[in-house]
Amino acid sequence: MYNENNFLKALSQSFQNYLEYGARSTEKLKPIHLFLAETLQSIFGKDYETHYLGENSKELTVEGKYYPKDIDITVTYNKKPIFCLGLKFVTSNYKQNANNYFEGMMGETANIQRQNIPYAQVIVLRHETPYYKKGLDEQKDKTPSKIEVINQKDLSKYVNLVFDTQQAHRPFAIGILLVEINETTCEVKKIKPNSVLDSNFAEVLETKVSVSNLFQEVSNFAKFYKTQL
Repeated sequence: MYNENNFLKALSQSFQNYLEYGARSTEKLKPIHLFLAETLQSIFGKDYETHYLGENSKELTVEGKYYPKDIDITVTYNKKPIFCLGLKFVTSNYKQNANNYFEGMMGETANIQRQNIPYAQVIVLRHETPYYKKGLDEQKDKTPSKIEVINQKDLSKYVNLVFDTQQAHRPFAIGILLVEINETTCEVKKIKPNSVLDSNFAEVLETKVSVSNLFQEVSNFAKFYKTQL
């Protein structure tokens, strides 16, 4: 099952790869994909197969309702996709892209879920996010022009979506993790929502919209799926 400490270690390795190989390299995704894939594998069991971006694995292209989509992590049974998981780990320039991230997530979710394949979304955000005028790859000294703070307004659209009526664009589950990153050591630590957000809103993030709850929902689905075989 899900282990938060191991997830944070995977994120730390991911951030180290991000700094070493650059923002455009897929190397930054491999540690997280591996962790998520192994977690899903432990939930579904040996009769199922996970597909992800790794040293000996690659993302699976799933036929959506409207277009084929490369999925971050896909679980298959007898070669058939039965569960999909998307990942977004934002390390810089969040607010200028926030609406695009959200709308893109809903679009790709609907495309897959219209094929009756559950699609969950894991979202990792830095509470204090650096903003680079020209982007990290183009910034010679890597010095941000400002620091953006992720607040309740930024997160509320995800929470509203979780509690919306069941529709194709609403993910099967959303897990949000707020973190802080030491750019010298690359260590990623969890930010407790109640330390930076309203207590009621923070409780929702710690329960219904947590990564832990997402994997509990996945576990419930896996048990249900096996009863239908």
